[in-house]
Amino acid sequence: MGKNNLCVLFPGVGYTAERPLMYYAGKVLKNKGYEIISLKYEGLPKKKGNDVSKMGETFDMVMEQTGKQLKDVRFDEYDSVVFVGKSIGTIAMVRYASQASLDNLKLVYITPLAQTFMDTVKAPAIAFHGTSDPWVGTDIIEAECERRGVPLYKYKDSNHSLETGDVKTDIESVGDVMMKIENFID
Repeated sequence: MGKNNLCVLFPGVGYTAERPLMYYAGKVLKNKGYEIISLKYEGLPKKKGNDVSKMGETFDMVMEQTGKQLKDVRFDEYDSVVFVGKSIGTIAMVRYASQASLDNLKLVYITPLAQTFMDTVKAPAIAFHGTSDPWVGTDIIEAECERRGVPLYKYKDSNHSLETGDVKTDIESVGDVMMKIENFID
């Protein structure tokens, strides 16, 4: 009998599980035999640019919806659990993991925010960051990843979606992220 593996996708506010980085991360893990749970967040406050005034309210709503969507999941029945988060989803996955006792957990941080590192989870992790991310400086992400021993992969001139505006470069970046996730999971 094969392993019983689970991947939970924690999307961003505007970056759903149907967008490239989350969509293909789910595909990579599904192809590796993981069951996929793709969280959906609804009714969140609309952001305007980099306005962080609604961040607390948004985060509270994300955590409430995360708890409701995962309340019946028996994590202890899985041999391997992978959380993949994007943006605010990285904060939610770390907070959720810090409040639950999860064995065999791995974390994938896709464009984490500074607040992602407010909680600590002892689990193998990997992180991806665009050096032109307007939401968080590279120096902050580098310092936090180094402090936690998390390998960090940086994408030059890429924004919060790991995009540069050059389609070829952006597609190559998505492919590189997926290759690194696949290697990390193996």
